[in-house]
Amino acid sequence: MRIVIFGAHPDDPDSGAGGFIALATEKGHEVIAISLTKGELTGKGKSIEENAIINEREAIEAFKILGAEVKFLDFKDGNVWATKEATNRVKELLSDLNPDIVITHWPVDTHSDHRATAIITMNAIHLLEKESHKSIPLFFYEVMTGIQTLCFHPEIYVDITPKVDLKKKACYAHKNCFPEKWYPVHEEMMRFRGLEMGVKYAEAFTSYKKPFVKVFLKLL
Repeated sequence: MRIVIFGAHPDDPDSGAGGFIALATEKGHEVIAISLTKGELTGKGKSIEENAIINEREAIEAFKILGAEVKFLDFKDGNVWATKEATNRVKELLSDLNPDIVITHWPVDTHSDHRATAIITMNAIHLLEKESHKSIPLFFYEVMTGIQTLCFHPEIYVDITPKVDLKKKACYAHKNCFPEKWYPVHEEMMRFRGLEMGVKYAEAFTSYKKPFVKVFLKLL
C-alpha cells in the first residue's frame, strides 16, 4: 500500500509517526512524507535560504533511515494558510500519488502551520473524493501534545517499541532543527501512549471517519 503523510515542516512526520513509518516500510508498504515547507525559519544557518538547503538535506537522510522518502512543497515556513490555491496544489499532488491512506496533523494545534496543513489536507481530500468518487482514508497524528497538539483523543495505538531507537536516530538526523529541544517531549509522549496501550512505547492516531480505523489496523 502507498501511505502519504503530510507535515508542515520536515521534522513533523517522523517526530509524530516515525515508529509507524518504520514498521510500515518493514512490512513492504511505500511511505512518502510530504513537507509543505523546508522549515527555513529554524536552523543554525546564516540565512533562511541556507537553513532550507540544510533542512532538506537532513530530512532526506532522516526518512531514508526509516525506509521512506520525502518530498517538499514550496510553502513558506510560518506562512502556511488554507487557501483555495493551497488546497488545489495538495489535491493535484494527491491525485498524482494516488495514496491508499493519508495521514496529517491533528487540526487543533497551537502552531498555525500545523493547523493549516491539516485543513488543507482535509479540503484536498474532500475535493478529490468528489472528483474521483473514491474514498480516501484519512488519519491524524500528534506532535508535542499539550504544547502544540491539543484536545487529541487517540483511537489507534501502534506499539513502536521495536523501532523506537530507529525513530530517535531519524529525528536526530534533523540536526539543524534542534531535535534536542523537541525529541524529549515526544519520548515522554511515546511512554505515556505506551502506558495507555500496555507496552513500553507507542504512537497514537485518530481517524477522520471511524469506519476507516480497520484499514489502518490492517497495515501492520
